[in-house]
Amino acid sequence: MNRKKCLSLACMALLCNMLTACTIIEGQGNIGSADLASQAPPSVAPIPLPVLAAPPPPEAKAPHKLVLSGSSPGIRGSTAPLPQAPAGAMLVKVYYATDRQFQPGKKNYGWQPNRTAPHLSYGSVLVSVPDKRAYGETPRPPWWYFNFSNRAEKYMLIQETQRWSRASFLAAVKERMRAVPGRQAAFIYIHGYSNSFADAALRTAQMAVDLDIGAMPVFYSWPSKGKLASYMFDDNAAQWTQTHLQDFLADFAQHSSATDIYLIAHSMGNRPATMALANLLEQRPDLLPRFKQVVLAAPDINADVFREQIAPRLARLSLPVTLYASKNDKAIRSAYRFSSWDRIGDIRGPVVGVPGMDFVDASNVTMNFIGHDYVASNRVLLTDIATMIKTGGRAKDRGGLRGRPAPSPRHWEFP
Repeated sequence: MNRKKCLSLACMALLCNMLTACTIIEGQGNIGSADLASQAPPSVAPIPLPVLAAPPPPEAKAPHKLVLSGSSPGIRGSTAPLPQAPAGAMLVKVYYATDRQFQPGKKNYGWQPNRTAPHLSYGSVLVSVPDKRAYGETPRPPWWYFNFSNRAEKYMLIQETQRWSRASFLAAVKERMRAVPGRQAAFIYIHGYSNSFADAALRTAQMAVDLDIGAMPVFYSWPSKGKLASYMFDDNAAQWTQTHLQDFLADFAQHSSATDIYLIAHSMGNRPATMALANLLEQRPDLLPRFKQVVLAAPDINADVFREQIAPRLARLSLPVTLYASKNDKAIRSAYRFSSWDRIGDIRGPVVGVPGMDFVDASNVTMNFIGHDYVASNRVLLTDIATMIKTGGRAKDRGGLRGRPAPSPRHWEFP
């Protein structure tokens, strides 16, 4: 390997050091953390779901207690009261499906694929979220900080994980849906490259609080290795998970009682998400009305493959799809070094829209150094997504965007 190539790989490793959609360093938002800490989230109605717990008990519970359940969700089921929150924090319950392999010794889901049919595992995760956390952040303890069981007021922590059978999962979801008056909504988050199971759980809980859209938070976790040097492994894992994700989306749409489903995919997670959704809805057009909005955030997908093979299929389905891309996304730009193919989430040169969907240029939004997790961590983007979901409005109807070129826009951008 010549010196130039070695230097390129070293630069890639440095850029990827902050590439995880679920690990946000304090203060890396659109505004400094000191300013954001004193500001309330956008003025929207509180989540009408029973995910927030009451004020603190005298002592905080130790984090990440795994509870195995059999045929029923047990006392932590969908509408059962949550335990009291630790001091200075709230509790958020998120639901999950994963084709990661469960590791009994570690009582956790690792990066290994679950190669045994039916592949999928189900359950819920109870996450504590600091009351004074800056908007868009998922603050986590530093790697060297071991005694953080009583620091829920500062860090986002996994307090409890439950494993359920498929029947128990669907029963719990139905129960929670039916307990909410009005629309029965859920958002499903699909994480990207270099994310662990815990990363996905924390990010989903953060979005549930910050989006505040009154939808049940669900995440699908595929077996990303969660390591910066494992891009090619994750590439293969994202391909392998596609049929399992398709099965889960079909199952959830048909049996969860959710009438409004919002899909949010990030980075490499867009690969299985777009293919699974297109395949499913072409085979099961009866499920199409349940999927209200699809968000493709910083998609790490071959640009030519997306424009020629994926986007036309989504357009034929008349799916309301919004794609956010940026010229300042260094992580997506770095992916070019692995493949020598442009990514649709990386804007190079003049912006070219994608027919049949809202293509949004997010380059004008203030980002952190890597600029990859802007959709979930930036106030402007979160507000735009929340508005999209609450109103059902497309880009032309949302006041925070402007069309380019005028008067017949082919793409949109933030002022």
